[in-house]
Amino acid sequence: MPESELFVILNPYAGKGQARKLEEKVRFCLSRGERKVVLMKTEEEHEAERLAWEATMDGRKSIIAAGGDGTVNEVVNGMIKASLEMGTPPPVLGVIPIGRGNDFAWGMGIPLDLEEACTVVFAGKTKIIDAGKVYGGKYPDGRYFVNGLGVGFEPLVNFMAGDFKRLSGAPSYVLALLKMLARYPKPYRVEINYDGRQRIVWTQQLSISNGRRMGSMFLMGPDALFDDGLFDVMWAKRPISRRKIIPVIASFLKGTQLKRADFKMVRTKKFSVVAKRGLLPVHVDGEEVSRGCTEISTEILEGILPVFV
Repeated sequence: MPESELFVILNPYAGKGQARKLEEKVRFCLSRGERKVVLMKTEEEHEAERLAWEATMDGRKSIIAAGGDGTVNEVVNGMIKASLEMGTPPPVLGVIPIGRGNDFAWGMGIPLDLEEACTVVFAGKTKIIDAGKVYGGKYPDGRYFVNGLGVGFEPLVNFMAGDFKRLSGAPSYVLALLKMLARYPKPYRVEINYDGRQRIVWTQQLSISNGRRMGSMFLMGPDALFDDGLFDVMWAKRPISRRKIIPVIASFLKGTQLKRADFKMVRTKKFSVVAKRGLLPVHVDGEEVSRGCTEISTEILEGILPVFV
């Protein structure tokens, strides 16, 4: 297949369906210089993963994900699975961020403007980044992720924001957050394991970050790097009462939560969480892993994924 041919996987449902209206603009922006654009639209869950797997097996040199963080997550899973099966490096990932949160694109410095994002693909500059893999919930055999994993309060907000029919982006997370405050979650008693250490903690939130931001505006891993071979893992060391949560939330918006005595952060290659009391809501890259599981474990895969930046 021609090197100049661009293969695009577009999720028309991204951004609460707004991505559907951008299909022709995506085609037009990518067809500059008489490039041929092969654009595949997804219609069902995990179809982006299947299309990315097939494209990787067919020898595509790059695959462009047009959608949000969930679309990127599916495409990455298809690419990595196929490349590991073949024993070859994965294609270069391109991202056109037209979804709800676009946290991965933000963290990678990929412009949210559609035309500028296409320019990034044309420029051809790449960066090799790490990816994570989580085991547990719906994915006992593992699921890859590139931006981050959340346990507790933050995935509950994310699930609620995703359930809104029309509201998208930051407003959906703000409304979901307000609704969550009305039914404030109890802390979870969990056993955490990393670097040969084992601890029991009562916490409402735990984040395993490869990228810096989740939920469209919350800096869950303010100092995380995509290419340092380590997760930034942050958790609340003690339960936080409802009346104290507002300044805590404000600190996540600024990325200053680690200055508070309430939080702990470690950098590690592997991390596991076992519920001792309460079932754990978990997401990766905004996608549901479980609305209530008893255990997850994660590991980092260093330097596995090239991305247009």
